[in-house]
Amino acid sequence: MSNDVLPLVAIVVMVVLAGLMRSSTRSSRRSTRRTQPKRIQHYDHQLDDFPYQLQHNFLTPSELNFFQSLRRAVGNRAVICPKVRLGDVVWVNVKDRSQAVGYTNKIDRKHVDFLLCDPATMKPLVGIELDDSSHEREDRQARDVFVDGVFAAAGLPLIHVPVKRAYVVEEIAAQLAPYLKISAVAIAPPTVSPAKVAQSVLVNESPRCPKCGSEMILRIAKSGANAGNKFWGCSNYPTCRGMVAYKHGAV
Repeated sequence: MSNDVLPLVAIVVMVVLAGLMRSSTRSSRRSTRRTQPKRIQHYDHQLDDFPYQLQHNFLTPSELNFFQSLRRAVGNRAVICPKVRLGDVVWVNVKDRSQAVGYTNKIDRKHVDFLLCDPATMKPLVGIELDDSSHEREDRQARDVFVDGVFAAAGLPLIHVPVKRAYVVEEIAAQLAPYLKISAVAIAPPTVSPAKVAQSVLVNESPRCPKCGSEMILRIAKSGANAGNKFWGCSNYPTCRGMVAYKHGAV
């Protein structure tokens, strides 16, 4: 090969190598783009598309008032979960998809005011509905009957507590005792004068309600002809008003 050809060959080799390097670089860039995750879009400059504001009060004044007393009555025996969706508590056990959707829609946008759960497992123990004057409406009563049925079908107790200006912690604890294993000693001290407190005493063995089958609580009548006398009242009061006469020394 003559000396005149050598420079030409060298130039051709350099051009080929340069082309191979450019091709390799482009392939590497394409591979990097494919493996890199997509960037998360930030919406700081698009807040007009998000018209959301923080609720100043998660609980209404009535709910907060009851919650404070409920917390004292329950102590560390249960976790109090407010405003729990029914869909987070129960599920629809139906194989037919269309029927399952229908039953799911029935519990959609419905919740229970308070749910008490086991502190160790968070297993639901009992639900609580706080009934104000709105529950006297016909539509609310129909809703309450449905929710009561849902809880009954799931085997989960649900009690109704009427809204009050002030609550007696002892009474709340006694009502929840069958579900939380609260003893009389563990009940918080009363917040008002004992003379004004309707005494409720829970014993180890109580009769079953003749109306709904729930455990009954030994109470003392506050007024009327039987004022001061003991009687067995249903633990689901006021939902169930079953009563059994108390016989001293017998269950």
